[in-house]
Amino acid sequence: MSFLLYALGATALACCIQLLRTRHRRHLTAIPGPILASFSNIWKIAAIYHEDMPGWNVSVHKKYGPVVRIGPNHVSFASPEAFQVIYTSRDLFTKRRRDQSDFYEVGAPTYRDEPLENLFSLRDAPRHAALRRNIGGLYTKAAVADFESKIDDCVMLFMKQLTNRTRIEPAKLDMSLWLHLLAFDCLGEINVSKKLGLLETGRDVNGFIETSDKIFYIVGLFTQAPILQRLLGYLRSRAPAEEAEPILKFTLNEVKTRTESLHPQGDMLGKLLGVHYKQPEKVTIRDLTAAIFINLTAGHDVLAITLRAIWYYLACNPRVKSKLRDEIKLVNNQLSSSDILPYSEISKLPYLNAVIHETLRVHPNTGTIIERKAPPGGATIDGYYIPGGTIVGVNAWVLHRNEVYGRDTDQFRPERWLEASTEERLRMNQFLFSFGAGTHTCIGKNIAMMMVSKAVLEFYRRFDATLALPPPEHTWKVHGSWVTKQTEMDMIVSGM
Repeated sequence: MSFLLYALGATALACCIQLLRTRHRRHLTAIPGPILASFSNIWKIAAIYHEDMPGWNVSVHKKYGPVVRIGPNHVSFASPEAFQVIYTSRDLFTKRRRDQSDFYEVGAPTYRDEPLENLFSLRDAPRHAALRRNIGGLYTKAAVADFESKIDDCVMLFMKQLTNRTRIEPAKLDMSLWLHLLAFDCLGEINVSKKLGLLETGRDVNGFIETSDKIFYIVGLFTQAPILQRLLGYLRSRAPAEEAEPILKFTLNEVKTRTESLHPQGDMLGKLLGVHYKQPEKVTIRDLTAAIFINLTAGHDVLAITLRAIWYYLACNPRVKSKLRDEIKLVNNQLSSSDILPYSEISKLPYLNAVIHETLRVHPNTGTIIERKAPPGGATIDGYYIPGGTIVGVNAWVLHRNEVYGRDTDQFRPERWLEASTEERLRMNQFLFSFGAGTHTCIGKNIAMMMVSKAVLEFYRRFDATLALPPPEHTWKVHGSWVTKQTEMDMIVSGM
């Protein structure tokens, strides 16, 4: 009995010593933050579990300052200067390697015993640079103009569905769902020339959205601590990824069908196959499969998040919506009701662009920190020496509330983008983190901007949308995890 007591006491003492060593880790002990975060990852896990990592991250910076320790080996920064050092320095701060984190694992499911690596998931800098160089030309502004007619087709189907539901009287619709259906079908058309049936049926098909929601939430939670990362790896090994993830299975089928077809198509898959046939050693079938998969699986959520945020903030700010409508009316007078304004003209509308940029600022589509690892020799950031291997990063929700954007950053005010000088606007855009930064800027940004711009303009030409239960009686629910998906967004939609 006494031996057991001694053993338990020794174990408890060893645990205490380890916790103290972790808390007082050299160079990190001077960085302020929640006490719990200094010796465990429970703070981060709790923030994700409560689906409010953005709010928690903003709060700790308000309390502790611009540099906060949010985990035993994790430091969160708030300043634009730190953002530049961490995300735009070449070959200095890298994505975390596989043996240290599965943070980027969501984008690389295991297929045929290997991760299906893509531009999001790749942590090997030379491989990432080579892949981006080989396929980047397909995502330029000029190149994505080829997809405009596909976006038009989906936007008009969206308009048709809304018209059918509001023909007699205004209709109460779950716009959080409908905008997601639009985003998903648009990406299906752009990538494989197929709508996935979501807009046509008005519902999730084959569990595409439901499965993605579960994956994003689980990965957002499980990547916050090493022990959970190992558990995640075990869970994902229990079933083939193509069976667990409907989007992957769909992608594999589309690639297989297309490679067996003799009829080339002008969608993204067709263009990637064109590159492959010319230079198979540079863009393999596996590479292009991964590209289509990540375009679909990551793109639909972030597009839908931005669309929802625009609809929500316009409904909450009638003054802004009225100004946007005035700008749209000037365009509408030049068009018939069946015409769709080309993106080359839409992109010139100043207030519409200001609304989109302000939405991206106020509601970034990611809620967690996009993690980087300090270089082996360490680095000094915002006055603190950060040892090599320390996980660092800036949360977009924190950065976007910096005084770079003015003193009223908690307000949705598109005018800030129009009132700013050229130099100020360049700086505001420089730190807009919604599409990533540096060499890891989202390759699909041009597609996203085209699709969002066209959807907003065509909807508000024809319809109005108000919240069924406006604040403060009711507000939407934001799931602040890996992505910041919004739900509970019923709106009254009426024709103009």
